Amino acid sequence: MVRLLGKTQAAMGYSVEAVSADDEATDISTFEFPVHRLGPGIGYGYSSRLAEWLKQNRSRFDAVIVHGLWQYPHQAAYTLLRGHVPYFVFVHGMLDPWFNQSFRFKHVKKLLYWHMIGRPALDGAASVIFTTDEELRRSASAFFPYKWRAMVAALGIEGPQHPVDHSGLYQRWPQLKQREYLLFFGRLHPKKGCDLLLRAFARVEADSERMLVFAGPADRSYGRHLRELAKELEIEDRILWTGMVQGAEKWAMLQGADAFVLPSHQENFAVAAVEAMCCGTPVLLSDKVQIYRDVVRDGAGLAEPDTLAGAVCLLQRWAALDSHAKATMRQNARTTYRQKYTAVASTENLMQQIETELRRLRRLAPGLPFGGSSQSAARHSGL
Repeated sequence: MVRLLGKTQAAMGYSVEAVSADDEATDISTFEFPVHRLGPGIGYGYSSRLAEWLKQNRSRFDAVIVHGLWQYPHQAAYTLLRGHVPYFVFVHGMLDPWFNQSFRFKHVKKLLYWHMIGRPALDGAASVIFTTDEELRRSASAFFPYKWRAMVAALGIEGPQHPVDHSGLYQRWPQLKQREYLLFFGRLHPKKGCDLLLRAFARVEADSERMLVFAGPADRSYGRHLRELAKELEIEDRILWTGMVQGAEKWAMLQGADAFVLPSHQENFAVAAVEAMCCGTPVLLSDKVQIYRDVVRDGAGLAEPDTLAGAVCLLQRWAALDSHAKATMRQNARTTYRQKYTAVASTENLMQQIETELRRLRRLAPGLPFGGSSQSAARHSGL
């Protein structure tokens, strides 16, 4: 995400650098702008080299974008950048109350951090960035009190806009050439509703020839649990477990799917769903996937609650559509991606909001030591 955002910012005329607490072994060969690896971080990502670099270089930038919470870079923005350069915090779903309910011990630790560092750091930001209106709404109930300024800016992705070669995909998994398939693409995790999808598939698709593909990594115990569940439901011969799929095979799999399915219990943005729409593949989502309102409004897919009944209804509604309705939904999915989720469209929206906020700050405090006056002169750092 940092790589694509920085690449697109640079193409728009911004001067971009990234700094992190990663160590020198971290591969940065695909980055097209300077990346400073100042780790390895210890504990919760603390790096004295990172702290020193920020103090020495903060005056060179008009704005800093901090990615994530609960780690040292978030604290560093507050303690080392405040009053020197405006910083913006991309929270990436880390304030969603689902985590508080599902991981109570971690929530206790986060409460301590929130009152000592988390709240002051967000309140001190020029703005806190959420990827959807739904994320902003849900995050507002996660921790109290707060007085942050917020903006909403979707993430963007890059993907093929034309049919890709499927030969590698079919050579590796020839069964996909012969049968329609529903696709779950991403990490297999309890929060993703994988068990709901298996149970719903067993009920709705019992008499069909359609397959269900799980494409993504899983830890050994959870992967074994899902395979045992598929066997218990007597559908193991219609489930394909591929593990991680990347590159051309990934895009071919997304393009070839009848539909992408994600009945998740919590999902901030669902990049994989956007990648599916990029390929013109309709997306079937739970109402906990926080782009679901846009998807439903644009006719790019369907959404139901994150329950077994909801997952069953989701697959039933899809199965009931005729070929014309499915073709229309495919076109709508591609249109939604092009209008809202391309790297260029999303970055333009983000930077317009950041520039607006920087102008507001200059009016409020014209003497503060920051602020380039034009896009071409602006410098942004990703942290």
